Amino acid sequence: MDDDDDKPDRQVESIRLELNEEVMDKDEQKNVWVAQRMLGKGAFGTVYHVYNKSTKQEAALKIERMTAGDNLLKIEREIMEAMQSEKTAIHIFDNGIYNNYRFIVMTLCGPDLQKIAELMNNKFSDETVIRVSIRTLLAIKTMHEFEYVHRDLKPCNFAVDYNPNALHIYLFDYGMARRYARHYNNKWYLRRPRESAQFRGTNRYCSLNMHKRKELGRVDDIWSWFFMMMEMHRELPWHNLMNVEAIEARKEEQLHKVVSSDPFYSSFLPIYAMLSGYEYADRPDYAGIFEILLRKLREINGKLSGPMEYDAARINEAVAKLGENGRPKVVSKMEDEMSHLNFLKTAFYKVVIPGGNQYVIPEMVDFFGNLEPKKAKEEKTDEHKKQHRQQHRAMVPVVNKMTHNPHNKKKQQQQSSGDGNTNRKSVTIGSKSKTNISRSKVAKRHH
Repeated sequence: MDDDDDKPDRQVESIRLELNEEVMDKDEQKNVWVAQRMLGKGAFGTVYHVYNKSTKQEAALKIERMTAGDNLLKIEREIMEAMQSEKTAIHIFDNGIYNNYRFIVMTLCGPDLQKIAELMNNKFSDETVIRVSIRTLLAIKTMHEFEYVHRDLKPCNFAVDYNPNALHIYLFDYGMARRYARHYNNKWYLRRPRESAQFRGTNRYCSLNMHKRKELGRVDDIWSWFFMMMEMHRELPWHNLMNVEAIEARKEEQLHKVVSSDPFYSSFLPIYAMLSGYEYADRPDYAGIFEILLRKLREINGKLSGPMEYDAARINEAVAKLGENGRPKVVSKMEDEMSHLNFLKTAFYKVVIPGGNQYVIPEMVDFFGNLEPKKAKEEKTDEHKKQHRQQHRAMVPVVNKMTHNPHNKKKQQQQSSGDGNTNRKSVTIGSKSKTNISRSKVAKRHH
């Protein structure tokens, strides 16, 4: 379902919906979604702001052309459906086929972090950098705990909440996601890394492992997050480079120097060291990273709660474009500091999927098939032994019946009385006696 062979490298053409065009599934037609405006377009689909014609619920609709071999929207839907219980994840309201297009209707978000950066002229306070880093890290962890790695993390794939009072930051665009873990027979298994992998991601934010075409694990998503966090504070050392080899070299040569020399970055050297020591199968210490960020936030007297510094700018921009209709509707009250802290601690300290090479499946084992072939073979052997014992038990009474038949016993007595011998002789069948047969069967049974 999520193998790289199923993911096209080409860009999918954007799909244009007219203002007030009504989108509905060709079969069910229960929900009618009215298109309002385009929110954005990417490599694998176009997103529109829509509302439900009956309930007036606002949402985002993502649509892509149905093309043979392209199944990216289905993959995105399956990942989002798996995370429906999480308040920090985007939820699905509807999906279907419309005019030979696939579509999904999901949570309406605010602007993405790239647009936010443009609104703020790429200038953020240290408090905002840390608060955004915490929320984006939580969004990544949430996805990881549902068995997938994203593999294309960058600012434009994170969006703030549509409601300014809700401080969640959502991760979206799962077109490059890959399943790395599976829960089978109450055990966790990690997918075996390939010796070489196709390039996935964006050169500016991808890890060195991707530059070297290695399999991407959870740690590689965290590396991309780390580069995003650095960029919110100042330009990355490779921001003006276009050559892929030059970007890779700059990451290898200057990253540690930049992190250790900057007064703000230097607080995050433990995160850098942590990530540098991880391998594909390792589970990142999400809680440890959170505690490092929280400690720095306390040092600068920052808070987890309260309005974000970009809220006013994004609301003013929306109103300037769309009038008062663009002003987000405040639908919830902002939570206090302690509520935020308790929520984040609970979320970050929760462990779902473990890490380590001991969880990686062996070679020649199908990740999507039976993950315990050895155990299955043992069970088959045990079943064969059981059937053999049952067949053996069914044979023993027949032999005993032959041995203890009164008619046979009478014949034995007649033969033994002829020579006056008190020891009874066995009746022979061919070269073996019935008594010997019976004794050998009983001996085998007890053995």
